[in-house]
Amino acid sequence: MPNDFWEMTFVDYVRYIIYCAKKDANEWDKTRVLMSYILNTQVEKKHQKKPKDIIPLWTDKYRILQKKPVKLPTKEKKEELLNTLSNNGRNDNS
Repeated sequence: MPNDFWEMTFVDYVRYIIYCAKKDANEWDKTRVLMSYILNTQVEKKHQKKPKDIIPLWTDKYRILQKKPVKLPTKEKKEELLNTLSNNGRNDNS
């Protein structure tokens, strides 16, 4: 309904835009997977391609949509950061 737009808050609008972008990305991903299925049934095993090799999408760049795990800092990096914060950003060498 056209009146719904005028009753939206800014947060509602942003959520709607993100929803539309994810929906479009999922549709393109489905299309890309189907293309790879069709292509891979027609070629030999060594010439088969993954969906990301056929059509690169803008969503391939983002970690959230790829669901990659985030690398946690090591214990040494944590201690170094805590020392830096406790010294107010000054190095121990000065």
